[in-house]
Amino acid sequence: MAHNGGTCLYKQARLNIEPAFPGSTIAFTLPSGSLSTFGSRPTVKRSVVTEQYVDQDEDAFTKRHLATDGSMYFHKHNAYPRSFLWRVLDRKKVLELQAVDLDHDYTDQFEANLTLLLQFASPIRPFCVAFATPGDRDALTVFAITTANELYRITLHRDFFASPAASEQDIDAWCKRSEPTLFSGRIPYRLVAVSAEELLVTLDDGAICRMLWDKVNNTWDGSRYQSNNWSVRGLLSWKAQPTVRFENADLAISAAAAVAVSPDGQHILSVCLDHTLRAWNIASGKAGAQTDLLVNDIRALEKTNANTSSSYSIGPAQSKLMAILDVPDGVGGATYHVVTYSPKQHRFMFWGVRDADDPSLGLYDAAVGSELIPPIDELMDTTVWTMEEFHIIPGPAGWRGSEIWIRARSGPSSRVYSLKFDLTDLPDNRTQTWKNDWVSVDSGPLTVEGLKVNPTNPSEQDRDAEHDDLDSTEQWLDFLFFPGRFTTATLETSLHIYKRGLERTRSRSSRGSLKERLCATVIAFATNSQNGTQNPDIGDAVAAQWQAYYSLVKDLHKRRGESLSLVYDQKTDRPWLILSDHVSAIRNCSKAEVAILNAEALSDQRMLSKSLRKVLDTTESRDVARLLNAASSFRQRLPSFVQQEVQRHMEMDLLQSRPVTIIDRMEWIESNSELLQHVTDEHLSLLVEELGTEVKDLKTDTFLRAIKTLGYEEEGKLNSRKQIARYGLSALLRVSQETLEADHNTLLDLLVLALFMFVELEGETPEDFDASEVFMELLGQYKDCMTMSWVARTVWARQSSTGPASDNVNRTMSETLRTGQKLPFTQTVLEGVYGARAFEVSLPEKSKANLLTHWSRGWLASIFVGLEYDNVVEDIMGLLLAQREYDLAMDFSKFLKESTWATYLRGRLYIALGENALASVCFQKPAYTLALGLFDVAEEDTASLVSEVERNSFSEGLAQYYSHVIGLFEKAKAYSYIADFARLGLRSLVGQEDEQLKGELLQRLFTASVQTSMFQEAYSAMTRHSDVALKQADLQTLITSMVSQDQTPELFKFPFLGLADEVDTILTSLCQRTLNLASGPPYHQILYSFRISRNNFRGAASILHERLQRLKTTSSKVHDPADESLTQCYLMIINTLSSVRKEDAYILAEQRIEGGGSLTVGLGQGKKLLKRQIVTLDTLRKEYQAELDRIAAIESGQFPFVDPMDEMDIL
Repeated sequence: MAHNGGTCLYKQARLNIEPAFPGSTIAFTLPSGSLSTFGSRPTVKRSVVTEQYVDQDEDAFTKRHLATDGSMYFHKHNAYPRSFLWRVLDRKKVLELQAVDLDHDYTDQFEANLTLLLQFASPIRPFCVAFATPGDRDALTVFAITTANELYRITLHRDFFASPAASEQDIDAWCKRSEPTLFSGRIPYRLVAVSAEELLVTLDDGAICRMLWDKVNNTWDGSRYQSNNWSVRGLLSWKAQPTVRFENADLAISAAAAVAVSPDGQHILSVCLDHTLRAWNIASGKAGAQTDLLVNDIRALEKTNANTSSSYSIGPAQSKLMAILDVPDGVGGATYHVVTYSPKQHRFMFWGVRDADDPSLGLYDAAVGSELIPPIDELMDTTVWTMEEFHIIPGPAGWRGSEIWIRARSGPSSRVYSLKFDLTDLPDNRTQTWKNDWVSVDSGPLTVEGLKVNPTNPSEQDRDAEHDDLDSTEQWLDFLFFPGRFTTATLETSLHIYKRGLERTRSRSSRGSLKERLCATVIAFATNSQNGTQNPDIGDAVAAQWQAYYSLVKDLHKRRGESLSLVYDQKTDRPWLILSDHVSAIRNCSKAEVAILNAEALSDQRMLSKSLRKVLDTTESRDVARLLNAASSFRQRLPSFVQQEVQRHMEMDLLQSRPVTIIDRMEWIESNSELLQHVTDEHLSLLVEELGTEVKDLKTDTFLRAIKTLGYEEEGKLNSRKQIARYGLSALLRVSQETLEADHNTLLDLLVLALFMFVELEGETPEDFDASEVFMELLGQYKDCMTMSWVARTVWARQSSTGPASDNVNRTMSETLRTGQKLPFTQTVLEGVYGARAFEVSLPEKSKANLLTHWSRGWLASIFVGLEYDNVVEDIMGLLLAQREYDLAMDFSKFLKESTWATYLRGRLYIALGENALASVCFQKPAYTLALGLFDVAEEDTASLVSEVERNSFSEGLAQYYSHVIGLFEKAKAYSYIADFARLGLRSLVGQEDEQLKGELLQRLFTASVQTSMFQEAYSAMTRHSDVALKQADLQTLITSMVSQDQTPELFKFPFLGLADEVDTILTSLCQRTLNLASGPPYHQILYSFRISRNNFRGAASILHERLQRLKTTSSKVHDPADESLTQCYLMIINTLSSVRKEDAYILAEQRIEGGGSLTVGLGQGKKLLKRQIVTLDTLRKEYQAELDRIAAIESGQFPFVDPMDEMDIL
């Protein structure tokens, strides 16, 4: 036992303690009778805390996040919330409370995810926080005693943890403060809550106060239990007793360090600092049975008390000394049992209680003949240690199968151990069990030591410039921001400390995201460090700065892992460990983890402990364990770059689709990674030694059994009446991440070993080893693990609900913040996609500490149940696209294989990223299968990426499919690709196809062609329309578009067969709608040209005459002699009419005439009326000559002040 610290069968799953979302922390300043530092009483108030981590210094971090005390309390009933985590923060003035249940009933519509901060005016005394469950309401009662001797009774209704509005009531209604007279003038030492109405308080003078709550008067009443002389013969009074110093107080050695009420409710039992166990009769107040914690002899006790100057006293900081157990069929006829721990000899005593009032025979040693001492000296390899806590769990039907959990400390190291024992066993057997059968709890991969051996930790990697292809900054960011590894507060505080040496950064400290600010600071430090150097290497400088920053992170992270308490949930049979800034669920190790964590013990089969033999109960299982350990050691001995190359080429092979044989793939991986070249004879001899056999004797079955240990064996049944809670999902994710990380390493170990055996044994292949079979099985498992690892470490910005409760929370928050689906907290893709399916896993009814291990393995396995690997990858890809996580989808697309639906998904990704050319290729490639095959889009599209309406476009012909693709490009406004697919759709139409679909495709082709100035194709599409109204509308669009782009000459090249009249009508309408002839399109000239091209000379002259009239009335340049627009227009009309026969040289025009009555001279021109008249060529020539005369008169200065057509009033 000394060499391995005990068999390791358990492991911690550390969870970060963080607010559920911004604004989920509510602080209450509680009433107080004491004065503050400034002589005033604190104001009672309630406030919503907004956590600010940016620019948070170390002191602020310590006060808010690092607890000095903490534990968990469990309701005895099943109502949610049932499990509460409490921590003492901010120099013992703040009590933090939050629910940490793993699950709750599916009918619950609320999520208890609020954090409550109770702020006291004075510090809370050590060991003076207690909890109870009220019998008349669904609430949590909190008791606390401060250094001002104020006793608080705080009743928090269940809704306080679920709804912010529930706590808006008056604080005095649920917080009662009192200063009980029972311990007036004394110092409370320990507080125990028997119930919500009964307390036990031990005092510094040795007294025990039993306090009862008076509901009528809302006050505490009770009695004191104390003797002036604890000695039977009355040798010493209290005033003469020795004292011990604790927290600025002197405690008498008769002070009770542990106190409880007996199961029958008739006695108070206590363990005092003077190393004695005593019983008090509650009714009479008299002392009863008493004994030394190690010697069941009243005379020896009296002798010890008589010589108090040399007697042993227990340290007052000892957390737990006693446990009372009501076990059926007690040993020796005991009514109940009392278990005590003596720090003097580190010994446990199991006392049977016959009659607690009998001083001599009331207590007896129920484990006589056995020394029940945990071998912590050997387990922790130390000579000095303390027992911090213990929990005794009786067996299912008595003492058989009982269990004890302990937490021991040696210096800064704190470890948890467990032992199964039988108190009714023979004394020698009991002693041997307590000496040899302890099992330990591994601290897990989130400790500083665990992070040191993490393969992804850049600080522990050799920076080899020749073989290092990855940017160190990218590696550091991946490591530091891995979900659940470090809190935001830790990284922000470390950054604040780190950048103190960089000038002029404080003003810019809060700009940008944490990643951006961190990278900028590291680069700035690295650049400064290179100033003045002759051969600067910025890569080495950046790596050094990352190391410097991580050293700060590591220091804070280590402080966060300080152990505070060990608790045991009796109802679920699960232990928990509370750390300074973590809550840690203790779980059973899987068989693969047992093999790795007990590698040293497994190296010698003769030294296997009983507990390890029970887990690895067959020869085959022990052979598998040796194989796993040997493979792990073999790979770790290889150079780091060889390990990286093997992994890189393995993943390259998996992500490629190459038509090569298994043998060729194995040879390709081995040759490119140079594996065999770096295996030395020493490596081989160590491998043989660890395997316990020759390499050539390894069998395929052994490898396959090893792979099977990473699988999931279904047991139990589904529980659809449950939904997962916030901490349950965090725990499930944490254990799943650890499982995937361990599986990844194990599979890589076995793959490397299998590759080595394949190459090394080439030519002498053993009959019982099939390298191809082993390699394929390992690759399949590795591929699943690689994909799920990506999902478990990747964070997305959308929050998916995991049940009715979280759905209500998300909906309420979305409505409150008006942010839609972008809520102010994040989750991994694994949580978001599969969190709601957490209870689609069969779980054993009494899984105890094995729950999270079994649950996480089953959760991961359920993803692939009934589905092929390709289907799972496509489902995840579809969800990423549906949630518009395009960057993540791009990264994840490497896992997609070359299937029909996968190619379509790639097309959707490319079109979202603006890669329209690639999208076009991806949409065309599977077109025939998606459009013509027996393709069920509803079955493939589990993410509802394609709407219900659009799903009708699949398996209904190419034209329908291309129409769907056109819709996608229309959203992206990629008109050239719209035209391409519209042409494809039209080509695919054969026979009597749907005319409506044809019309839609033609219209889309027309629109896209106009947008891309492909007017020839637009004209062609327009002419093919069978819908007259649509054709006329498109014709007008074509004309206006071409005119606006100065493409009139090209417009007139179109034949317009059967459309000439429509073109003329459209141009005429456009002429009439033209408001400004000077700046608007020259529709009159265009129509003139069009009519000329159609030999319609009179029509051409008519439209020019209309323009002439518009120029006379609207042009501001009409009085400018330099403006020739009127004269040119006259000439064009005259020339046009001159081209026809004399009798046809006229036009019908709408002539302006004056409205009735004379007009007033001024800015107004009077009302104009239109009248049709015949305008002949001679008339136009006369008007033209008149215009020339007018211009000549203006140029000579002989011009009227008014229009000569208007009359002038003579004054």
